[in-house]
Amino acid sequence: MNQIIKLLIELGPIVVFFYANSHYSDENGMGGIIPATKVFMVAMMISMVCSKIILKKIALMLWISAGLVAIFGGLTIYFDNEIFIKLKPTILYTLFAATLLGGYLAGKPLLKNIMEAGFPPIEDIAWMKMSRNWGLFFVGCAVLNEILWRTLNNADWIATKIWVFMPLSFIFAMAQMPIVMKHQIDEDDVD
Repeated sequence: MNQIIKLLIELGPIVVFFYANSHYSDENGMGGIIPATKVFMVAMMISMVCSKIILKKIALMLWISAGLVAIFGGLTIYFDNEIFIKLKPTILYTLFAATLLGGYLAGKPLLKNIMEAGFPPIEDIAWMKMSRNWGLFFVGCAVLNEILWRTLNNADWIATKIWVFMPLSFIFAMAQMPIVMKHQIDEDDVD
């Protein structure tokens, strides 16, 4: 049940952003991103409060995402320029990629610190491989976001958050399961 709640807390603001943009856009799909950004910022705050109340903590990734939403959403609103909110995913993905790949190059499986609780016990080599793989995945997501926001209208770009990036993330996560299964440690062998 906690996993479903966690998923709703993480995805809720994106769904709200998608809905708000469609609500505030004109018939050509224009003009909704600034008010939708305001709604998105409020939804992120609500998401963090719900996480603290229901899950008793706020995950590091939620803190980082909320911080970037606050910064880039604030810049979007202040300058009345949508480019800032469009850059937020690129910067978030680049930050994740740099962290994971930097840890990989340093021989430290940083993904383990973030995701260990959600996995059975696995060898560090699996964490290293997944840190590398997720780092490269986030590089790809950053590049893809740059291409999409530069070539799509606002409504279509926002739709990619739900209909492109979420399915890609799910499929990529499932593609990592053979690594987990290959390097799983028997519960009896864990101290």
